[in-house]
Amino acid sequence: MIGIFGGTFDPIHNGHVNIIEDLLSLVELDELIIIPNGNPPHKKKRIEESLKLAMTKMALEHIPGVVIDSRELNKKEPSYAYETLLDLKKEHPQDELLWIMGSDSFLDIESWYSYKKFIKEVNILVLQRPNYFLNKENGLTNPIIERSNFTKKDFSSDLNQIYLLKIKPIEITSTHIRQMIYSDKDVASFIDPNVNAFIKENNLYLSLIHISEPTRPRLISYAVFCLK
Repeated sequence: MIGIFGGTFDPIHNGHVNIIEDLLSLVELDELIIIPNGNPPHKKKRIEESLKLAMTKMALEHIPGVVIDSRELNKKEPSYAYETLLDLKKEHPQDELLWIMGSDSFLDIESWYSYKKFIKEVNILVLQRPNYFLNKENGLTNPIIERSNFTKKDFSSDLNQIYLLKIKPIEITSTHIRQMIYSDKDVASFIDPNVNAFIKENNLYLSLIHISEPTRPRLISYAVFCLK
């Protein structure tokens, strides 16, 4: 079972790391591929792609089975979850795919590009986040299946199924960390020591003014698990 997990990671922090470690302990995986999103058009660009990739590697490469994939950072055009899913299905024609997202993202899924096609193409694992609760009879898919952990056998080969997994809540956000850095506050307890040193050495997040770039269509952050 190969997992693929995407995120903005701006910057990556201990909350992200804890979620990934939690997933690996609760969901049976052979490998987890981490895909840092480029600079989503619905968010402002703050740092260059190469810096984000470097920090992501520093924070996650120590975790067994984790591989960092720079495909999103290398792309010049916007990416959409549905198109990314189709590409992944081409890359893994013999594998089943399980898309992973937070419950906050799932509640907003009807705003996604081609969301109806997307839901029909894949099963989805939703990570329960505080204050974002799902209706088990959501009307979009079959009734949601909730468990405290998942093995390969737990995932159906049929598509259009939603699974719900409770994970430890994140106590910190990237927005809060950026604000703390801007205010010259210590963030050592919230991020990896190497990432903290890297941010200081490169003078990152010292301004709330973002790197400007042309407005593009909205990019949906995503996470996928590819089942072998």
